[in-house]
Amino acid sequence: MVDRIPVYILAGGKSRRFGSDKALATLAGEPLLVRLARMVTPFATSVTVVADRPGKYSSLGLRTIGDLSPGQGPLGGLITALDDLREPWMLLLSCDLVLVKASWIDRLMSARRANSLAVAFHHDVWEPLCALYSRDIRPRVQEAITAGRWSLQELLAAVPAVSVALPPDWPPIVQINTPDDFRRAEEWLKMARQPEA
Repeated sequence: MVDRIPVYILAGGKSRRFGSDKALATLAGEPLLVRLARMVTPFATSVTVVADRPGKYSSLGLRTIGDLSPGQGPLGGLITALDDLREPWMLLLSCDLVLVKASWIDRLMSARRANSLAVAFHHDVWEPLCALYSRDIRPRVQEAITAGRWSLQELLAAVPAVSVALPPDWPPIVQINTPDDFRRAEEWLKMARQPEA
């Protein structure tokens, strides 16, 4: 059984490529945001959504805090989550993830080291929006923001981050950015029909 951890879901993007609010797009009968919150419930001590304004998704029963740097991308959402965090570590997720499994998070949790500030899956690039972040990374995030370096890829390359190989059941499409991605995710889920934890 995976250790429990606070979960923060980033839902503050403008969804320009998608054309509407991705967080509310219905996949397999549920809004993406609700679906993701349900998937993480077994291992989450809490679930908090970071949106462009406080309370945006409260009607879905989800605690929602306002992004301190709206429009500045995931790094702004990360520092907002870090400022809210009261525990040593958190799991950061993007609202457009097709799937999250407890076994994946267990892999990440098991890979933490005493001096690590982040733990993320890595293949050709980092997967920073299904990753663990230590509360102690906050000064490094602030440095990056102050310097105008808004890339999570750059952040993970610059800090003591643990690289974890992708799990064997990582889906062919893990995030939804466009309507085409959404169609592909629907088709994959119909074919896979696999358990989500």
